[in-house]
Amino acid sequence: MKKFFGWFSLVLWILVAAILGGMINQWINGPKHEIYPLTVQVIELDREGDIVTCVDGADNFWEFYGVEDWQTGDFASLLMDDNGTPENIYDDVITMTHYAGTFES
Repeated sequence: MKKFFGWFSLVLWILVAAILGGMINQWINGPKHEIYPLTVQVIELDREGDIVTCVDGADNFWEFYGVEDWQTGDFASLLMDDNGTPENIYDDVITMTHYAGTFES
């Protein structure tokens, strides 16, 4: 019986160490950021403020700086960072923008 409790204690301590190690790693490294692509359409240009406003397919609005050659109706491919919160898009960050074309009427 003592042998069983010895092995049980060993396994328990290994499990506790693994859990604590994971918690410490999460605390040191922070949340894991995921990068994802997003296609949007330019809907408004604020040349004075240098802000491009876009909308995605789920009717979420996104803004970035750099009006330069953008035109209303252009499509853009955005590279997004989920900011370590995959369940919340409202704190996501645009890390890169790229012109993706337009549809002619």
